[in-house]
Amino acid sequence: MGTYFPLEKVKNALNKDAEFELVARFWTVDIRFKVGDEFYFMVIRDGVVEDFYQGTTGLDAYTINVGGALEVWDKMMELPPQPFYHDWFAASFHHEFELGGDLQSAYAYYYALKRIHACMAQSVNTTKFAA
Repeated sequence: MGTYFPLEKVKNALNKDAEFELVARFWTVDIRFKVGDEFYFMVIRDGVVEDFYQGTTGLDAYTINVGGALEVWDKMMELPPQPFYHDWFAASFHHEFELGGDLQSAYAYYYALKRIHACMAQSVNTTKFAA
């Protein structure tokens, strides 16, 4: 499988997103995204996405994990998404999807997580339709 996300595009979109900048300020976190059998890691330091990469050594640190079946991710990347695919929390209750790890941090910065989802979907769709 190739790269599901346009990694640099997602990273740049988040770092240029004024809403993400506001809601993620002071946030330092490592997030693991599981898309089917593939792993992606996002490193955020003081509200800035420093790295977003594919692959794992099996020892990668993460604070929050988000993931599920490829079919669920595909529906979550649709614009606009269908009900219960619009949000990671909703998807974790209604579909084969997980939001876990340090939930105290996840809920404190939930709007930042929502902006990550929005920027991912936008980046995936602009890449898909540009091809």
